[in-house]
Amino acid sequence: MNERFEELAKQAEKITLDIPGSLTPEQFRETEQEIFAKLIVKEMCGMLEQCEDDVYSLEPSERPTEYIEWLYQWRTRFEKHFGIEE
Repeated sequence: MNERFEELAKQAEKITLDIPGSLTPEQFRETEQEIFAKLIVKEMCGMLEQCEDDVYSLEPSERPTEYIEWLYQWRTRFEKHFGIEE
């Protein structure tokens, strides 16, 4: 597992441990896996958003508007599909 995955796994474990109440080991594992998956999708969507922001740093006449729209559409599709809309 690469370093970023390990960081996200630790973050998911910490978030799961902070959930009030007691979870069975199976509930804990399922909750931790769900949080981990959502963190991965959020990370990916954040990368798409960063690409959008990077394009906006170009001069207006040089901005590929179709590309910006494409990035935005895919980011929002992923967020909606995986249920992580802000």
